[in-house]
Amino acid sequence: MNTKSIANAELTLDLSIFFEQYSQEQQSRLRLTLIAELQRMQLELEKCESSDSIEGLKHQFTGIARYLQLKDMLSVMDVCERELFEHQLCSLLKAVMDYTNEL
Repeated sequence: MNTKSIANAELTLDLSIFFEQYSQEQQSRLRLTLIAELQRMQLELEKCESSDSIEGLKHQFTGIARYLQLKDMLSVMDVCERELFEHQLCSLLKAVMDYTNEL
């Protein structure tokens, strides 16, 4: 397994541990809300022209990662550049969508 596959598997495991705390109905609402919020952030990021203008989005993403208890994502958020932030955002969105599709 390559590093990217391992990271995706760990992210999926972390998400499943988080979602298992809730009932099926609550899980469904949380996933849909999370997908909508991450997609909104992704669109907003595409509109940002400078790295300075993404600080608010990084702050929002950090809040989401803390809520989801994703320690690996939190460890790089303070120092991450735009490309890494965009990758983190896309990875989380894809993982949540994949997790939703697996159910």
